[in-house]
Amino acid sequence: MTLLLAACGASSGKDIPDKTNWQLEEFSFINQDGEPFGLEDVKGDITIASLIFTNCTTVCSPITANLAKLQRMSTGEGLNVHYLSFSVDPEVDSPEVLKEFGERFEADFTKWNFLTGYTQKEIEEYGPKNFKTIVAKPKNGGEVVHGTSIYLIDKDGVIIKSYDGLDVPFEEIIDHLKILHAK
Repeated sequence: MTLLLAACGASSGKDIPDKTNWQLEEFSFINQDGEPFGLEDVKGDITIASLIFTNCTTVCSPITANLAKLQRMSTGEGLNVHYLSFSVDPEVDSPEVLKEFGERFEADFTKWNFLTGYTQKEIEEYGPKNFKTIVAKPKNGGEVVHGTSIYLIDKDGVIIKSYDGLDVPFEEIIDHLKILHAK
């Protein structure tokens, strides 16, 4: 009986297990519309973030498709969630290119911003510092190396959990979003 109660308690919306709790650093970049966009624009919102680039031939389209599915699911649950996709190849990913990329996945741009407007060096410093993952564009060409996680960020701009962006635990994330909305 104790195990049953413990299991019920774990899903009752009290807290998110294995929280990471690191602060997302301030940023001021530009979005797919060429408009300034920064951390202050999502403070007060629950946010899910990813690292992608538009000419990626492997993981970025599946990650973005998974976020699009998560966006539809969270909207269907009545959850107010903001989505951020940071380009790790800003020299290629202009606002126009990012807008077209987001449109391919039917992104709701009222709650999803695709970010650029920084140098390659800046994102190669920002990514590891904030998302605890590598971001590196090979000097001799080739695709940008980056992590494939997606990140749950609370209303205060604190990254509290990361998930696999390719094998996404959709229901777990929805549960965690509900927990954050209840707080």
